[in-house]
Amino acid sequence: MNSQTIQSSWSKIIGEPGNTSLEGRIFHAVCFCSFILLGFTAVFNYFLGIVSLAMLMAVVFVLAGFFYYLSRFKKKLDLSIALFNLVCNGLFVVNFYYNSGINGPTLLIFLLSFVLVIAVAPKKQYLLWISLNILVVLSLLVSAYVSPGSIVNSYPDRLSHYIDLSYTYVITVLLTFLVTNAIRKNYILEKKLAERRAAELEKSNDTKDKLFSILAHDLRSPLSSIQNFLEILSEYKLEDEERLTMQKALLAETQNTQQMLSNLLLWSKEQMDGLTVNLARLNLHETLKNTLQIQYTAAVEKCVRLVNNMDQETCLMADPDMLQLVVRNLVNNAIKFTQPGGEIVLSAQNEGEMCRIMVMDNGTGIPYDQQEGIFSMKAKSTFGTKNEKGVGLGLMLCKEFTELQHGKIGFQSIPGKGTTFFITMKSCEPLEPSSSKANPLEDSHHVRG
Repeated sequence: MNSQTIQSSWSKIIGEPGNTSLEGRIFHAVCFCSFILLGFTAVFNYFLGIVSLAMLMAVVFVLAGFFYYLSRFKKKLDLSIALFNLVCNGLFVVNFYYNSGINGPTLLIFLLSFVLVIAVAPKKQYLLWISLNILVVLSLLVSAYVSPGSIVNSYPDRLSHYIDLSYTYVITVLLTFLVTNAIRKNYILEKKLAERRAAELEKSNDTKDKLFSILAHDLRSPLSSIQNFLEILSEYKLEDEERLTMQKALLAETQNTQQMLSNLLLWSKEQMDGLTVNLARLNLHETLKNTLQIQYTAAVEKCVRLVNNMDQETCLMADPDMLQLVVRNLVNNAIKFTQPGGEIVLSAQNEGEMCRIMVMDNGTGIPYDQQEGIFSMKAKSTFGTKNEKGVGLGLMLCKEFTELQHGKIGFQSIPGKGTTFFITMKSCEPLEPSSSKANPLEDSHHVRG
């Protein structure tokens, strides 16, 4: 029997953490262990010749089982704790008189009982149980002092006396350890949970600050541009060439803002509601055809050469919408940071059971000091080679969406020479070839801007 099986069995005995309180689990553990130990104790005392004590232990043995049943299965924890303590105090009083008084183990048992009850009792009952314990013990000591003849010496010889004290002490130590260890483990667990929640809260606050920064600054810029354009139109008569130049600049900024908003909304949805991932066998070429056509237009406008070297038969397991978003962001990012006249190459290759998609450019590259946090909210907003603005969400989305599809994403970059992003996902057998014919990005042809 391995440790996991033992842990599972123990959890069934004392209650699962999610369904049973810490106090309940401790009480169930105490009752269950007491049930087992009292059975042995009753037999042990019987063979020592202490028959009266053996009978008393047998009664407590039955009661421990009853209290365990009442709390564990009838869900009456507070009632079980109260009855447990009252019965224990009554039985320990009897045990004091019939088991050698202060020379026996009863005072040690009283202390153990108090520790166990305080560990599981509601806080509002503390005063009651402390007062009861002190009152009963002091009364017994006074009674034994005033009337020593009322105490029965139950030990037939010195050996029995010492064995009983030793046995009781060992049981006291073990049960005290059981309770304190359970409380300590729960404290450590709660501490780790609190630290994790604090870290998540800090991350959430950082995210909130980042989003407010986007809303306060980055989204205001295109609105200001539109306002300025409309003001100029209303006050001045522009030449056709000037009007066209302003319209193109405004269109580019609006498109960039739309991409930024799309990423922002998708990321917000993923954070708040979660996203459903629908993995399916996909033909990579067909899945990305429309996405790459749109990026081709953006590349043409910037005079960047976009080359598609992906095999038409490449197949992988992915969510089509998520895959399109990831590739769209990577290609859009490459266009943004590639100078006019530069080149971006898309390729895909099978590596065993995995498919590796690469987006390689010869653009500006990523500064070394920014590479570590490139996939996080820590990524700084940067301007492209034509002052295209980004907010740092695109690559973070790429990472989150790739991992949701059980894939991996990474990059290699040399500042001033270019960057290669690569996505690795599980490959699959090629699908039936499509009958549709190529657009400018199909058939492994390249397009030039």
